Amino acid sequence: MSPIELVCFDMAGTTMIDGGLVLEAFRRTISGMGVIGDAAATAESYVVETMGQSKIEVFTELFGEDGPRANASFEGHFIDAAQELGVSEIPGARATIEALRILGFKVALTTGFSRDTREALIDVLGWSDLFDLRVSPSDAGRGRPAPDMLWWCALALRASDIRSLMAVGDTASDMQAGRRAGTGSCVGVLSGTDGERRLRDAGADEVVDSVVDLLGFSSLAGR
Repeated sequence: MSPIELVCFDMAGTTMIDGGLVLEAFRRTISGMGVIGDAAATAESYVVETMGQSKIEVFTELFGEDGPRANASFEGHFIDAAQELGVSEIPGARATIEALRILGFKVALTTGFSRDTREALIDVLGWSDLFDLRVSPSDAGRGRPAPDMLWWCALALRASDIRSLMAVGDTASDMQAGRRAGTGSCVGVLSGTDGERRLRDAGADEVVDSVVDLLGFSSLAGR
């Protein structure tokens, strides 16, 4: 097994507290599009099922040619909700990521949000200096559960082997992407959307309460 060189973190639910912002923005979006009743409930169930995936792909699946319009509305509502309700990091996330960098690991952030939404959240969180690379689906090709964002991280940060990557996330989609990419380790965290069974069924090698638990891994204990 290749030594870990690069740790790729998901954003909402993994390093950033979601706090229901995604669902709130989605509800505002479908309300604005006139989707109500059973149709709204079905659409919301699909959004929950696909948490972690590219938002534009999710909305295209739901609304077809109106997907881009729905996605643009969602992105605006998400930023509005984030400003109204506030966003914050998972407790200890920044300190953990900084510790990994001090130990010599590279760190990347991957997310299903667009670049604009990602960078708006980065500004609010004060994370502009925290990651070696930040990646959205439009940067790499496809969103999760496709492996593209993880492959992009490996290429951009010159990993010696795809098996030297550790993928960390709170959803089944994060774990599926890691498995499809061929990463050396997939770690699920319980700070976000999915529970342990769903994470393990999707391919998690380990499941921990929070990203802060990563510092206890022997594979990340230093060089």
